[in-house]
Amino acid sequence: MERGFVLTDDRLRTSVPNVFAVGDIVPGLQLAHRGFQQGIFVAEEIAGKNPAPIDEAGIPRVTYSDPEVASMGLTEAKAKEKYGADKVQAYNYNLGGNGKSQILRTQGFVKLVRVADGPVVGVHMVGARVGELIGEAQLIYNWEAYPAEVAQLVHAHPTQNEALGEAHLALAGKPLHAHA
Repeated sequence: MERGFVLTDDRLRTSVPNVFAVGDIVPGLQLAHRGFQQGIFVAEEIAGKNPAPIDEAGIPRVTYSDPEVASMGLTEAKAKEKYGADKVQAYNYNLGGNGKSQILRTQGFVKLVRVADGPVVGVHMVGARVGELIGEAQLIYNWEAYPAEVAQLVHAHPTQNEALGEAHLALAGKPLHAHA
């Protein structure tokens, strides 16, 4: 144990043979959906299915406040540490350009972090109801989507979801309703 947490390896095994630990007793994000996924992982591990280790950065994070804060993947600073400052690009899409955000009278942004000429490695959002956008952000991050791949998808208008599409359009070099 360390600081009250049970330490595990990437397969969620403890130092005691045949004993696993999941959820709030292991270090890391204290989120119910993380614990559920760890439980599934351990069940599959015990069953011999050899599941892929859980990518902690691939776990959605949402703070249910007003405005909401939601994120996936790496921050710009962590991406620069991992890939090098010259290999990381970031783009902030102001929700002022999003029709649904205007209807909701919310302000905020969608920030995308990508590897230069590579996939999006972080999606960070602030604004009313942005927690509802985390599902698409999770797919973008975990499937290592490139901005141009997301930009070609049709996002319904007027929706908050459209902000994700427009942020990717801008990062792909095709801004539509981008506001500074």
